[in-house]
Amino acid sequence: MRIFRFFSLGVFTALVFIIGGALLLPSEYNVHQKIFIKEKPSTIFPFINNLKKWNSWAFIDDENNARLSPMYSGPEEGEGAIHTWMDYHGNNAKIQILASEPFEKVELQMTTNDGAFISDIQFTIEGDQNGSVVVWDEKGDFGYQLSARVVAFMSDYETKIGEQYQQALEQLKNRIEETSTPKQ
Repeated sequence: MRIFRFFSLGVFTALVFIIGGALLLPSEYNVHQKIFIKEKPSTIFPFINNLKKWNSWAFIDDENNARLSPMYSGPEEGEGAIHTWMDYHGNNAKIQILASEPFEKVELQMTTNDGAFISDIQFTIEGDQNGSVVVWDEKGDFGYQLSARVVAFMSDYETKIGEQYQQALEQLKNRIEETSTPKQ
C-alpha cells in the first residue's frame, strides 16, 4: 500500500509540474510578414478583399489540397464575405472579412474548431510611385488550452506560420506581377 501511495504522489507531482510548465508558456501569438510588390494598391487590393481569389495565392501550397468542402457565403468581396472549410482531420475553419478600406486595409477574423481558436488578421497596403508594401499581421490567443500552448511552443508556431505566410505573399507578388506585366 505504501508503494501505491508513493507512486500516486509521484504521478500527482509530475502532473503539477507539467500543468504548471504549460501555464507558464505564452498563450498569445503574433505573426508579421511583409513584401514589396511592383504594383499600385488598387491592383493588389482585390486579391486580398475577395476570398475566392485567395485560391490563386494564399492556399496554393495547401498540403494535398487539405481544404475539404470549401464554401463561400455573403458578398463576393469586402465586409461580410465568408470562406469556410474542413480538413482531413475533421477540423473546421472560417475566415470572414470584418472591415474593408479600399486600397488600404482589410481586417479579417479566422475561427477554427468551432471557436476554440480565434485569430485577428489585418492586411495593410502602403503604396508609392515605385510599388506597394503589403503587410500581413495575425494575432491570436490559445487561452487556457494547455495542449495548444505546448504544441505551439514545441513546433515554433510563430516561425512556422510566418514562413507559410511569407510563401503566400511571394505567390501573391508573382501572381500580380505576372498578370500586370505587359506581354511583348
